[in-house]
Amino acid sequence: MGIVMRQYNNFYKKFQRQFKKAHEQVIETMPVGFSNKAYVERFKYMFPDKIFLIETEKNYWHGKCIIRKNLSKIQRKGMYLETYDFILSTSKHIRKKKRENIASNEEMIKKADTAREISLKKLKAESMSKNKILNYIQEIDPPYLRYYRNKFFKTHDLHERLEIIRELSKYNSEEVRKFFYAINGHIRNQSLKIEVQSYFQSLSLPFRLSRKKKGKKNFIDNEIVKNKKGPDELKKRLYINDLEKTKRFDIFVSHNSRDEEKIIEFYKKFNKKGQVVYIDWINDKYDLRREWCNASTVDIIKERIKQSDVFVLYFSGETLNSQWCTWELGYADALGKKICVYFSEDINRKGIPKFYVAYPELQMSKDIYVKIKGNEDILLEEWKKL
Repeated sequence: MGIVMRQYNNFYKKFQRQFKKAHEQVIETMPVGFSNKAYVERFKYMFPDKIFLIETEKNYWHGKCIIRKNLSKIQRKGMYLETYDFILSTSKHIRKKKRENIASNEEMIKKADTAREISLKKLKAESMSKNKILNYIQEIDPPYLRYYRNKFFKTHDLHERLEIIRELSKYNSEEVRKFFYAINGHIRNQSLKIEVQSYFQSLSLPFRLSRKKKGKKNFIDNEIVKNKKGPDELKKRLYINDLEKTKRFDIFVSHNSRDEEKIIEFYKKFNKKGQVVYIDWINDKYDLRREWCNASTVDIIKERIKQSDVFVLYFSGETLNSQWCTWELGYADALGKKICVYFSEDINRKGIPKFYVAYPELQMSKDIYVKIKGNEDILLEEWKKL
């Protein structure tokens, strides 16, 4: 038996135990002489969160090609993760157990409904927790992903590797996840693996921390990697670090931080159209905290505007109260950047200073348009090329 198959065996044994209490509750709601199909249907009804867990794990192991490569062995041992087979396999002993007290039909239905209600609450809580995390993660591939991926396996500098992991953990995509799974399987340093593990755990995705490699130990394997944080440290990296120099963004969003909830909904629309957005509290969240703001913060924002193709000002009722928005707009204009303004729906345009209205207006519907005075609306992608 190979290493990976042993890993699957260990996982399967532990995974089965998570369903013992659920099966004990389901069996209490089943009538005499029930069929296998009826049992599986009742389980699905009562425990939707468990069904979701089975599907998630099945997708994880299929992704690693373990189930496909070892299909005959898995079927022979009855360790398949198909929902129907798994439920029957993990309940075969309890289904054979003779029950002394058979509840009435009304009691059975009540127990089933109560269990389902609890299960749905758990599922909803997990979903809300995941969505809250996803608010601060861009669901798109960054344009510098390939460079970072190649750099990771070429460099032996653990601090540089940590920087790559932390940067890519700000994105959620299939390619980023594949890369992080590869890191778990190929490197020896445990602190970097734990950094990757925290990424998957935050997204409620399955992850198995690979065991420590056999053979001669190196002090690097057990070194705990920590990078310095703060605007001053980031400023240094911006000028000397190739990882920072290669960063590129489609959109720089200038805004007042009080509009955080609106900005999350706003930038997600850009992601859906394949646009990578720069927002300081998302893209530089490790170094640009509000309480750390200093002179270096100004230089960092300047560089991020330079690295962005388009400057978008999100104009709301809070914009005029922000010194940063006006300064960022002026700097982008001085650089000759393409600039457009998005006016939030609740804004009264009569009291807006005229220089804001002079810029092209960004409009969002199914597509993202730029409205230029005297011209027809033009798609953002086409406007960028003008």
